[in-house]
Amino acid sequence: MDNLKNKNHNNHTSRYEPNLRAAADWLTRSELRSGGSSAHYFPLFGWSRAYPETTGYIIPTLLAICNRLKDPKYNSLAIKLGYWLLSIQNADGSWNGGLHPTKIPRPSVFNTGQILKGLIALWRHTLDPLWIEAARRGNNWLSQGMAPDGLWLGIDYRATSTPSYYTHVLWPMLEVAQEEGNVKIKTAVERGLSRVLERLQPNGIIYGWGFTEDNSAFTHTIAYTIRGLQECGRLLGRSDIQDAVIPALNTLVRRSELKCGQLPGTFNSDWKSTKNYVCLTGNAQIAKCILIQEARVSDLRLVSAAARMIDVVCSKQNLVSLNGGIRGGVAGSSPLWGPYMRFRYPNWAAKYFCDAILALLDRLDLEK
Repeated sequence: MDNLKNKNHNNHTSRYEPNLRAAADWLTRSELRSGGSSAHYFPLFGWSRAYPETTGYIIPTLLAICNRLKDPKYNSLAIKLGYWLLSIQNADGSWNGGLHPTKIPRPSVFNTGQILKGLIALWRHTLDPLWIEAARRGNNWLSQGMAPDGLWLGIDYRATSTPSYYTHVLWPMLEVAQEEGNVKIKTAVERGLSRVLERLQPNGIIYGWGFTEDNSAFTHTIAYTIRGLQECGRLLGRSDIQDAVIPALNTLVRRSELKCGQLPGTFNSDWKSTKNYVCLTGNAQIAKCILIQEARVSDLRLVSAAARMIDVVCSKQNLVSLNGGIRGGVAGSSPLWGPYMRFRYPNWAAKYFCDAILALLDRLDLEK
C-alpha cells in the first residue's frame, strides 16, 4: 500500500514539473539586457519594456523554484533582478509606476508594495542588510502617504478611493514592519485592513476589489484582495481576517467545480459574469489562495479544486513552440483574444502559475 501511495505521488509530481520548468525558463527569458523582467510578450511586437512592479514579486518565486528544482540559475537571476530594482529606487524610497523607463515618472503605492516582496525575500535568503535597508525606505514612504484610516487617497489608479486589492500592499508592508519591529506601521496596516473589511458583503464580495469602481472585477484582482487578507491574517495571528475570505473562496470553488476548473474571467457584485473567457492569471492565483485555506482546514476537496484550476492553465500552456516568447509562457486570457491582457503573455501570469504549482507540489509532498 505504501509503495502504491508513493507511486501515485511521484506520478502527480512528474506531471506538473514539466509545466513548472517551462514557465520558470520563460521567466528567465523575460529578463532584458537593460535590466528587469519584461512586462509581457506580444507576438506581434516582441518583448515589452521592464516592469518594476512584477519584477519585484517574481523574485520570491524564483527563489522558491530554485529550492524545488535545485538549479542555482534561478537564485542568480533573483539576485540580479534585485540589484536592478535597487538601481532604479527613488531617493524618497519609492518606485515609479508603469514600465521602465517611463516618460513621466510618478511614484506608485502599488508598485512599491510589490517590490517590497522581492526585497524582503532576498533579505531572508541572504541576510545582506542592503535588501532590508531598501525595503525599510520603501515601507517608510508607503506609511507616510497613508491617510488616518490606513489607506491612500488621490494617488495611483483611482482619485477617490483606495481599491480593496491594496491588501496586496498592506501584506508586504506588514512583512517588513514585523521584520524590523516597527509597531507604528503595523498599527497603520491594521487600520487599513479594518477599512477594507468594512466593505465585505454577506455574499462574500468585497466592494472595490476591481480595477474600476463599478464593482466588476477580474479574478486577478479578486485573488489579490483575498491573498492579501490571508497573509495579513497569518502574520497578525488573526483568524478572523483569514476567515473573512472563506465565503468568497467557497463560491469560487463551487463555480470552478461546475466548469471543471475554469473560472469566468470577471464577476460582478452578485457573482454573475457575462464574459465567456478565463483569466488564466486569476485561475492560478485563486488556486493558490484555495491551497492556503486548505492548509488551515485539511480538506481534500479543496486540493482537488485547486488542482483542477491549475490543470486548466497547464492545458493552455504551450510547451513546444519554437518562439521563446510563447514557449512556457501563460497568456493573459483563454482564448488568447479574451479581454484580460489580450494577445499577450504577461510575466505575472507565469509567476502566479509557478506559485500555484509549487504550492500544489508542497501539498502533495505531505502525502508521501
